[in-house]
Amino acid sequence: MTETVTPHIEASAASKQEPQEDNGHPIGGTLVLLAAAGLLTLISRSVQRQETERVDDAIHETLQSHRSRPMDMLAKPVTLLSLPVLVVAATAGLVLWLKQQNRPEAAIAIGFAPVAAATLGQTFTTFFPQRPPPDQQDGPSGQGTEASFPSGHTAGVTAEALAIGYVLSRESLISPKVLALVLGWPLVVGSMRLYRDRHWASDILAGWVAGAGVAAASAVLYDILVSRKQPAS
Repeated sequence: MTETVTPHIEASAASKQEPQEDNGHPIGGTLVLLAAAGLLTLISRSVQRQETERVDDAIHETLQSHRSRPMDMLAKPVTLLSLPVLVVAATAGLVLWLKQQNRPEAAIAIGFAPVAAATLGQTFTTFFPQRPPPDQQDGPSGQGTEASFPSGHTAGVTAEALAIGYVLSRESLISPKVLALVLGWPLVVGSMRLYRDRHWASDILAGWVAGAGVAAASAVLYDILVSRKQPAS
């Protein structure tokens, strides 16, 4: 009789401890969010004061002087796959699937990323003085300046990729190899935007930082939602 009850009690205790071991730490995501906000502020001030122009010009000239046909061909599919319409559609499909799998916390956290990234980008477009992208700096002086800082493509892809990587890894829904591909995709997209002369280097750097900040906010949201769902011990 004792041998039958003891394993059952141990199994029950283990099952109660398991959710606690899987808990995330919102404070970690909060620290990343604050660090990203501070770094984005520093980059923005440097750009506004034209302190990044020398480095931006040097990187721009170096990349454009080393363009090649193979790299141009490689940049085309990357550009297509990183179009905001496709990225947001893919994220929306993942959110819908997570809801169907009864994982509402994951769906909400991932769905938050593109909305927050778009809001942040629009805020910069509205309130931050924009400079022409490198491929438009010699255009007619009377034309309106296209938003360049930060890179919206880079920020959006970074936010969604990092948020998806974090949430799906917490949900045990992604393999290490696929996770590595997801986390590396923003680096490829940002680099290709720079190579194609669509942005200055500081635009891309700010896009990565802004995207990381949004992803950190998504991670914090996810951890809070999960912690509220778990029963108190």
